Amino acid sequence: MHYSQTRTETFQPDGRTRLLSYAWLPEGEIKAVFIAIHGALTHAGDWVTPALFFKDRGVATYAFDLRWHGTYPQYNPGGKVFFHTESYDQSAADVHAFYGFVTDKHPDKPIFVIGHSNGGLISLYYGLRSARQTDIRGFIVSSPWLKNRVEMPAILMKLVRPLAAVAPTFSVAAPDLYDKLTHDEEIVKRHRAEEASGVRGSKISVKLGVESMRTQRWVIENLKHWERFPLLAVIAGDDHLADADASQQALKTVPPRLLTMIVHQDNYHENFNELNRGETFLKIWEWMQPLLG
Repeated sequence: MHYSQTRTETFQPDGRTRLLSYAWLPEGEIKAVFIAIHGALTHAGDWVTPALFFKDRGVATYAFDLRWHGTYPQYNPGGKVFFHTESYDQSAADVHAFYGFVTDKHPDKPIFVIGHSNGGLISLYYGLRSARQTDIRGFIVSSPWLKNRVEMPAILMKLVRPLAAVAPTFSVAAPDLYDKLTHDEEIVKRHRAEEASGVRGSKISVKLGVESMRTQRWVIENLKHWERFPLLAVIAGDDHLADADASQQALKTVPPRLLTMIVHQDNYHENFNELNRGETFLKIWEWMQPLLG
């Protein structure tokens, strides 16, 4: 699988698990490093679009396939591709392990965490829970999944907790929202081809439903305690997956001195794959400048 990456390699967040990572590395001096956390049902290669933009500006991007995503079954016997998690504590621990993996390669470079959608939720959870022991310079989140815009059937809402207790990997089909992810038709075609090839998931587990709702509530309640890290949030106004109004309301509880928020009213969910992504990337690059020294 190739997404214009410089290289791929596996890393082990624990003694049993192997996760594939991608790296997009500048040819010259590395000015900064992104640790990129992808969204639900997708995979680390989906970071190719922003990674190539920032590569030209001296920023290295490292991304890994979250558990149960992308190439996970190739390296973990019994694994499969679907939107599932044992817990967001485990996801945050994986990000922290990846932080160590990347800092070993670039010990003196400024590091930023950048996450999209569910990756944005994971990034915010990590920033609130365990990132304080790091030297991360800042966090960037796109369309953070703090509240679901897609309504679940009432009967499923009643059954999700008891089902998760007895059959946590029981899964249901995700709605087909590809045409509402980005206005870029070529990227929509790529997404559909990835689902057909099996690298992109199409089902969601009941355990994920329970864990995501619990974590969303916790993050919303605790964003007022965000400290130390500058935070840039990019919100898609026409988001059909994450509730844009709920995200803005929650993010406004972050101390104002730390928060920068960009709202693109006409964007679909995937800001970094949208037609106006160049504008977004330039704003991120400008925001980073005072944090590079």
